[in-house]
Amino acid sequence: MQLITTRKRQYGLTVAEILVGMAVGVIVIGGAVVVYASTVEKSNDMLRTSKLNQEVSTLLQVVSNDIRRAGFWGGINGTTFNQNPFNQPNATALVVIDDMASNTIQAATGQGSCIVYVYDATYVPGNVAGVIESTDLFGFRLNGSVVQMRQTGVVDGADCVGGTCNSCTNGVWQNVTDPNLVEVTALTFDLANSQCLNVSEPNEVDDDGDGTIDEDDEYDCYATIPPGASGDTTVESREVRVSVAARIAADTSVQMTGSQTIRVRNDLLRIR
Repeated sequence: MQLITTRKRQYGLTVAEILVGMAVGVIVIGGAVVVYASTVEKSNDMLRTSKLNQEVSTLLQVVSNDIRRAGFWGGINGTTFNQNPFNQPNATALVVIDDMASNTIQAATGQGSCIVYVYDATYVPGNVAGVIESTDLFGFRLNGSVVQMRQTGVVDGADCVGGTCNSCTNGVWQNVTDPNLVEVTALTFDLANSQCLNVSEPNEVDDDGDGTIDEDDEYDCYATIPPGASGDTTVESREVRVSVAARIAADTSVQMTGSQTIRVRNDLLRIR
């Protein structure tokens, strides 16, 4: 018996099939590269945004925590409220200044890119002298694209009566933000929501000289001109709204704004 065997011929891929396969592979790989690049770019954007958000949040926290201390005096025991040397109008009380260039103090409800204030940072228990030292002067300012904090100031006259304590240009200032990482494009301190109450009202006196006695605006010593009659007691509650606009130095398209409202704990109490 004779066995008959048949051979099956094997065929490879044609050139056309190889080219089609290569084209499909290139398309798939190209799509994967595009998706990967897009994912990497989005991840970088998220990282930059997250980093900027952290920088802005940290800045607002540092500014807020320090401003709240304005007017603190450790040695107030046995002294009348209006004798606090760390909270004296036209000397040591918190003020907002427009900018470093003109260095002009704004109105009680004004705004600017610099704020200065004083508090008893060097107080130790048992020390009731209330001596203002250069290390008790603080503040924040925008210098170019950098936020700076005042580390020490210049105490002139008797307890800053000369006025240079309320200045955005004297003293030693230290960078709070890193210009190589973040550029701060705007910094604003706004006192618009601060209030002043004349607690001596009603006093049956025409304090604003408009012919009407004890009207509503005479209770507001910011609105009354002059601000209350001689001897009136007023209470000023200072509220500072801090607003920041910043961007990443290496990628200025990544921008962010933030704000925070600060209630100064120590009201400004004084006798007019």
